[in-house]
Amino acid sequence: MHPLLQHSRFLGAGFLLVAFSAVGQTFVLSLFGGEWRELFGLSHGQLGLAYSAATLASALLLISAGRLVDHLPLRAMVVFVLVGAALGSAVLAFSPGVLGLVLGFFLLRFFGQGLMTHTAQTAVARAFDTHRGKAISLVVAGLPVAEAVAPILVVTGAATLGWRSTWGLIALTLVALTFLVLALLGSGTPRPAATEEPADGDHHWSRGQVLRDPRFYLLLPALMGAPFIITAVFFHQVPLAESKDWTLAWLASSFVAFAAAHLLSLFLAGPLVDRFGSRRLLPWHLAPLILALLALSLLDGPWLAPAYLALAGLGMGVANTLMGVIWAELYGTTHLGAIRAVAQSVMIFATAAAPVAVGALLDLQWSMEHVVLLLAAYAVAASLLARHGLRPTP
Repeated sequence: MHPLLQHSRFLGAGFLLVAFSAVGQTFVLSLFGGEWRELFGLSHGQLGLAYSAATLASALLLISAGRLVDHLPLRAMVVFVLVGAALGSAVLAFSPGVLGLVLGFFLLRFFGQGLMTHTAQTAVARAFDTHRGKAISLVVAGLPVAEAVAPILVVTGAATLGWRSTWGLIALTLVALTFLVLALLGSGTPRPAATEEPADGDHHWSRGQVLRDPRFYLLLPALMGAPFIITAVFFHQVPLAESKDWTLAWLASSFVAFAAAHLLSLFLAGPLVDRFGSRRLLPWHLAPLILALLALSLLDGPWLAPAYLALAGLGMGVANTLMGVIWAELYGTTHLGAIRAVAQSVMIFATAAAPVAVGALLDLQWSMEHVVLLLAAYAVAASLLARHGLRPTP
């Protein structure tokens, strides 16, 4: 039996963890931005600052907490992250003011965006060797499925139940999900069929060795490029919709295009990574996102919403696969949790900076068209750095 079929329950558990990390992802949280700004009297920049402060704190904690996946049993880690995300949802539901809002942001960013995806991808990257790219693609496919479904569900829930009751329902759902994921995991964890050797060197790198490797720093801007840009645009999707004369309902429904393209690119990226290696693909993976940003800057019309989201989804699918594979390919798997924790923290730092930076530009009367053009320039520069970092040494 094919290893992916043999361990389908394990992969299903990872898929659910990634899918339900949506509760801590910007594309869900940003949909409540209008209610929070009105209720708590916040400007775009102030809400972005609150969100970024919580995200920054979660990134700092993740640097040390991320290594837990190297030491704790996987089942214990699953309970820890899902109960933590449920607590964050409950805090948002009962938040009386800005401090409660920031605490809810922190818990959801740390347990949801941070540890839920980190736990799933680390466990899968460690469990598979020759089929690692395809396994990672199958698991991170949970995110585009959530991107297609969650925005419509939360907008409908907020309109029907109110935003507080919606977050209370999310908290109860996460508690129930804990039991389902544990049942899928069972008592065993897959192991690679053969002892793997890192691509570079004759040993598995420690986190200290990785932090002294110049390549690590040259690759990070490209690897955090897609999350940084997507967060910047998605968090401020309400002013984007206003600038393009789109309704929020139309924009929310257009996320189906993002999710479909994201899912398609995941299933293409997995076999490509397994065949060619993540290092060949990394310098080029931001190209679809660059096209999406240029389209937003130069074009108009209702059709642009699904078109730009489809292009962004193509780039995001490849990015998610590369982030799950590149560190294992370069540095081995023995200390993968600790290494990924640093990279994941940098990515969260980037998503912390994105909303406040763009919010400040909007408060300075920048147009969204000029903002996305600046983001496109960043993506080009990051791709060139990655190409330089991965070129063969003489």
